[in-house]
Amino acid sequence: EQAGWENIALKTMARSSQNYPYEKAAAILDRTSSSIGTAVQFEYSTFSLTTLDKYRDELLALWGDMLTAPSFSADDFGKAKDEVSLSLQSVEQNPWSTTQKVMNQAYFKGHPYAVNPEGTEESISPMTATDARKWYAEHFSADRIFVVAVGDFNPAELAKKLEALLGQVSGPKLGAVSRPSPFPMGPSGSLIMQEHEQAKGTLYLRGDFAAPAPGSDDYFAMALAARMFSDLLFSVVRDKYGAVYTPSAMIRSFLANYGSIMIYKTSAPDKIKQYIDEAAGLLARGRVVSVDPAKTEADGYMPIGEAIDTYKQLYMNEYFEAVRSNAAIASLIIRSVLRTGDPADWLKDQKRIDMLDADAVQRAFNTYVLGGAFLWVAVGDQTLLDKLDPRAFEAIRF
Repeated sequence: EQAGWENIALKTMARSSQNYPYEKAAAILDRTSSSIGTAVQFEYSTFSLTTLDKYRDELLALWGDMLTAPSFSADDFGKAKDEVSLSLQSVEQNPWSTTQKVMNQAYFKGHPYAVNPEGTEESISPMTATDARKWYAEHFSADRIFVVAVGDFNPAELAKKLEALLGQVSGPKLGAVSRPSPFPMGPSGSLIMQEHEQAKGTLYLRGDFAAPAPGSDDYFAMALAARMFSDLLFSVVRDKYGAVYTPSAMIRSFLANYGSIMIYKTSAPDKIKQYIDEAAGLLARGRVVSVDPAKTEADGYMPIGEAIDTYKQLYMNEYFEAVRSNAAIASLIIRSVLRTGDPADWLKDQKRIDMLDADAVQRAFNTYVLGGAFLWVAVGDQTLLDKLDPRAFEAIRF
């Protein structure tokens, strides 16, 4: 019933503080081309500052005051709440966003992730500025906060400044956040269908399945398998049959992890699952999209063992593309802290990826995709929904 309250409270905090009214704070951010932003997700929230080196001290003072002395003015609260409300309304108007919303409501039922961190229109409606102040008093606790800084600075000097800014934060001592339980790997799946008036002549389809969490032995093997499977979906479902605008597959990086097969815009409901299964069948037989014309076989594909070194390099390039920006490196550090407690753990990921072999990737795909329990959600034109056969979605068949 309080889903999204943290989201609104943080957005309100990012507008002003007791020593920096909104107009003053906005003027500083504009003059320095800096930004203070917030984000919420299932496992943590961020209150971030991005600024140039020459403005660091001035902006740290603003950022720190917003954290430790937020004003929670009625006007700022109203603006933040309106922003969140408009964002939630836009989800309802978009069939693909609706697909994700329906999926999360069903897939996360009974799990801690069922509490949508962005909230719902129903949950945020009764919230007031007084509630935002109460949330801060009850949930803003030093033992739930850690700071990540990335840039060109002296760490000891920055630590001293941060201690001066944040050292007085105490809070209610909430203790460590409990680790969420993994999703089940049950024997079968099901299909949920929902009509959407904005999806004339098209269908949006997504299937979710339990996946290994970061830090587990299978995580990178399944991530690489999903990368290969995504290419196969594109090759089969889009290129061969022309049945979809964009198909893809991926796993995420949550402590309780899951993956998705995503079909963005199709008009072939009676065939789409068959095409997905055909792509899965190729990977089940150890076949992937060819990455070397000289080794491409008669069917246009090649064995995993022949392609894995190239795929590992492609995956590492994508995975470590983040190091191009300070903010993205900060995200990798945050994930490392949550995953292992070691801020530098992400630096070991290249070795973990490099150690993968074809057998590990094949086993991960067989375990989590072929042997996984899928929940499917289809949103779109009712005439297309009527052509879907729920029995086809009970398992991957090839």
